[in-house]
Parts: sequence; structure tokens; C-alpha cells
Amino acid sequence: MSSFVYDTNTLIQVVPNLKTSQNFLLDRFFPNIAMADSEEISIDVDVGKRRMAPFVSPLVEGKLVEQRRYQTNTFKPAYIKDKRAPDLRKPVRRMIGERIGGELTGEDREAANLEAELTDQIDILNRRLEWMAAQALQSGTVKVEGEGFETVIVDFGRDPELTEVLAGGAQWTRANIGTELSPGTVSPTDDLTDWAQLVLKKSGAQVTDVVFSVDAFRAFKLDPELKRNAITFPAQAPFGNVVNPAVSPVKGGMYMGHWGQWDLWVYTDWFVDDNDVEQPMLPEGGLIMSGPDMTGTRAFGQILDPEFSYEAMPYAPKTWVEKDPAQRLILMQSAPLVIPSRVNASFFAQVVTE
Repeated sequence: MSSFVYDTNTLIQVVPNLKTSQNFLLDRFFPNIAMADSEEISIDVDVGKRRMAPFVSPLVEGKLVEQRRYQTNTFKPAYIKDKRAPDLRKPVRRMIGERIGGELTGEDREAANLEAELTDQIDILNRRLEWMAAQALQSGTVKVEGEGFETVIVDFGRDPELTEVLAGGAQWTRANIGTELSPGTVSPTDDLTDWAQLVLKKSGAQVTDVVFSVDAFRAFKLDPELKRNAITFPAQAPFGNVVNPAVSPVKGGMYMGHWGQWDLWVYTDWFVDDNDVEQPMLPEGGLIMSGPDMTGTRAFGQILDPEFSYEAMPYAPKTWVEKDPAQRLILMQSAPLVIPSRVNASFFAQVVTE
């Protein structure tokens, strides 16, 4: 087998296209891709405000009106270096799924192992991007910490009113919501309406999606209003009983129907934290409200490596062999940042606490 299989250009071709990622929050709210040939990433935002044209007499000079205001937000992305030293004994052992006794050469097995390692590197890098998306949607910030640099909190500047933690009698519990015969003091449907109006006021953006944790959705369904105005499903395709492809099942998100102007989702995904404890991406009892107007962006800065000519790219894989003792090493680099470009177009609420 030619060593050309392991050069950088060939490795990049092995890496799956970024746009095929199945991460729910990324695909739903951060569809845009941006590359920046610098260490920092800038996003231009049309700030604007709700002005009205001035009344002026036709007999006097026109009133000078200021131009629309634009704002450039600049952020420094995180940096990722995933380095691996695959077990040298794998190419001399039968691979999973291989015929007993073996049928592949050592070179074949090494190539297959290399592809498996690259696939796993992409998987955990995408999970880190999904985690960034979840953090940005929940708090308007992303905390970056790791070896070799100080902990940094990237603050996108979301209005603090767009983060709500309900307490006591305001929580979505059976006791607070009540029933049709005995209404309580809390209405989840009213809360969603109020929060969507708040997003509209702060950003001018329309909320189109409500993403619930499992507990939050169970609490939402307690609202007696849903018996009068039921959750519905979108119209079927015009030919046959085929579900609208726009709401087909997607990895991480379960479509739960449509209510009011919103598509409802239950989101379930997890990550392992630095203490090796599995945590939910969206905390139980939490929900997110947002939509396409947020214009979320997956941005990637320069790869600080001369072998990649300091270009910006989502994934920068390379491999080399140490001579003695012999060891193949694999390195995946990336400089990502998930940016809610119109940050006030998202809302988070903790509606139930344990």
C-alpha cells in the first residue's frame, strides 16, 4: 500500500463533509458555516431600532435622520487538538467482522483502523460543537477551558431577561397548573406566548421552535389549554400518507407536533464531562425557544500549523510515524466557535427543578 494514503490531502478527503452532521441543535439553529483566515472571527449585526419616519411641514427643511446602525462582534475561537497513538498490534490481529483466521493484510487493517480513528475524532469534535450550541442557547455564553490557556467565557451579550428560572409557585407542576375543573395559577401556554413576545421585542425575531427536555414537555402537556387547542401535526404530503419531510425524525430531536405558531421538539442528548460523568446537553426541566432568525453560525478560525498553510478549515487531520519505537500518531486540529449571530433571538427557561 502506498504511503500516499496517509498524506494530509488524502486524509482531508476521508473526513465527512461538515454539512452532513446530524447534531440536532447545530442543524436546527446553526446552519451557517463561516471560515476566518485569522485568529479572531467577526460577525456583522444589523442592530437597528424601531424608528418611525418624522412628520415635517412641507414648508420647512427636512429633518436629518441618522443612518441604520451596524455592529461588528469579534470573538476568538477555541482550539482543539485531538492526538492519538493507535495500538500497533491491531494490524496483526483479526478485526471485528473479519473472517476467523483472518483475510486482510496488515496494511489493510492499518488503513481501516486509521479510518475508524478519524471517524471517531470527527464524532467527538461534532459533539463539542453541539455542546457549544447548547451552552450558547441556554445562557448566551460559552465557557472555554483546557490545557495551556486560561479559562475564558465567551459572552455573546444576550439580554439577561432572556434567561428565566422559575421558582416555587411559578414552576410547571401539577399543583400549580391545576386541571380543567380546578385551574391553577400557572399556564405553560401563556408562559410560552409571553416569552415569544419578549424575544420579538428584544430582537425582532420570530420564535418558530420550542425545544423541551423530557421533564419540561411532560409538564407542558399538563396545561388544560391543550385540551381546548390541541397539539397538531403538519399536513400530510399531497400524494399518499407521507409525513412532511421537514419534520422527519432527526438524530437527537423527537418531533412532538405543532402548537400555536411553534414546532415542538423533545431533545435528548448527552456528553461526558471532565469528571467522566454523563450530563444532558439540555438540563432536565429546561426548554429553549428560537428559530432561523437567530442566524446561528458555526465559525472556524485559522489552523496554527504550517502544514495547512495557516488556512481556516473545520477539520485538519494529519498523521506521521515515529521511528523508534515505531508508532503511528494521528492529530486532529480545529479552531471552532458556535455563534448565535442575533443572540437575543433565543430564550431559555428552567420550568421544573428536581
